[in-house]
Amino acid sequence: MSVLQKLSAQKLMMWALLLLAIYPLAIIAARLEIWHFRNSFLLFIVSALLSFAMLAMGLLKLSKGVKNEAQALLVVIVVTLLPLSVMGSFVYKSQKYPFIHDISTDLVHAPQLKAAAQTRVDTDHSVEYLAGEVAQLQQAAYPQLVPLKVSQSPQAVFSAAKLLMVENGWQLMDENNQQSPFTLEASHTSLLFGFVDDVVLRIQAGEQGTLVDMRSMSRVGQSDMGANAQRIQRFLVDLANALK
Repeated sequence: MSVLQKLSAQKLMMWALLLLAIYPLAIIAARLEIWHFRNSFLLFIVSALLSFAMLAMGLLKLSKGVKNEAQALLVVIVVTLLPLSVMGSFVYKSQKYPFIHDISTDLVHAPQLKAAAQTRVDTDHSVEYLAGEVAQLQQAAYPQLVPLKVSQSPQAVFSAAKLLMVENGWQLMDENNQQSPFTLEASHTSLLFGFVDDVVLRIQAGEQGTLVDMRSMSRVGQSDMGANAQRIQRFLVDLANALK
C-alpha cells in the first residue's frame, strides 16, 4: 500500500489546516518580538513547500474519485492554495521591484531623517542616504517619482501635509515650520508584522510656488517590495488634490 493510500483524506485535511495555522502564529510571534521576523519568513517557506506536497496529494486522491473523501479533499485544496498564493505574491514582488529600501524624490540631496536617527537601534538601517547604491536602481524602477511643485505657500503646504499624515494614521515624530526648509517627519507601521518605515517631507519655496520633496525608508529588511515608492506616490497625489 502506497503512502497516498495510507493517508486518509481526513488526516490530509488536518495536516493542511495545521500548516495554514502556522502563518498567523508566525506573524504573531514576530509582532510580539518572540523571535526575529526572518524566522517567520523561514517558516512561511517551509509551510509553502509542505502545502504544495499536500496539494499534490489532495489532487491525486481526488482524481481517484472516492465519493466519501471529496469534501475533505476540496478543503485540502482550498486551504493549501491560500499559503501558496501568499508565497507566490512575495516571490512575484521580490522579482518585480528593485532590492532597495530607501526611496527619495531627490536623488542627490535626499531629505534628512533627523528624528528617525534618534529612535533607530543598532539592528536598524542607518539613515544615511547612499545615493551611489540606490539612485540608479530607483530611477530605473520608479522614474515617475519626482518632487511635487505647487503654487501654494510653504506654510499652506505644511498645514495640508501635516493633516494628511494624521489622516493616514502615521505617527508624527518632528516638525519644523519656523525655518526654511520646512520639514515633517513621521513613521508608518505595517499592519501584519509591525514593520516601521520612516518618512520625511521637505517643503521649501521654489521659483514659482513651493517645492515638496519626500523620502520614505524602511528600518529593517533589504527589499521593501515597492512599499516606500508606492507610499510616496500616493501621498504626493493626495497632497496635490488636497491643495486644489
